[in-house]
Amino acid sequence: MWKEVERICAVQEADGTLRGLRNSAILRVMSDGLLRISEVTELRISDLEDNTLRLRFSKTDPEGSGEHLYLCEDTRKIVTEWLQRSGLTEGYLFRRMTARGDNVYRDKQTGELSHLTDDGVRRIIKSCAARVGLTEKVSGHSLRIGTTVSLAKSGASLVDIQVAGRWKDPGMPAHYARAQFAEKGAIARFKDGKR
Repeated sequence: MWKEVERICAVQEADGTLRGLRNSAILRVMSDGLLRISEVTELRISDLEDNTLRLRFSKTDPEGSGEHLYLCEDTRKIVTEWLQRSGLTEGYLFRRMTARGDNVYRDKQTGELSHLTDDGVRRIIKSCAARVGLTEKVSGHSLRIGTTVSLAKSGASLVDIQVAGRWKDPGMPAHYARAQFAEKGAIARFKDGKR
């Protein structure tokens, strides 16, 4: 999945628009942080800290204890470029764009900047994936699941993945990466000698 995310982001960044830059930043942040859509839409610029992103609350942390999530170097560069080019300095990290994609959208009546909705992020994910020919089974949860699979393929333990994705129970990450864990399971290791 990481390769697919990189391919999608490369296309978004290459189009030269502010919208493409924003879309790449969204996809990269969601992938690095194993974020749910409801989490990415609530991110604030003030949540960015050096190499990490502070997630103030989540589905599994409704009290708002908060978590710090690592952002990869390429992600940090794209987020920084998004903020510089958009001129955003406070408030929501990701905003709606004008129809042409060259400016952040301002409400015509209030003049206020609009942040993205959950449905807006879903549409972004699907349209970005479609642009590179990935149309089957793409959903708002694809980045979370895909990163889980990529981590398992790379050798991360179920506990590592559970912590990275902030799951209270190992059941969901185990389900998402079941094929990858089967390839490293007891039969593969002890009967087939794959250590």
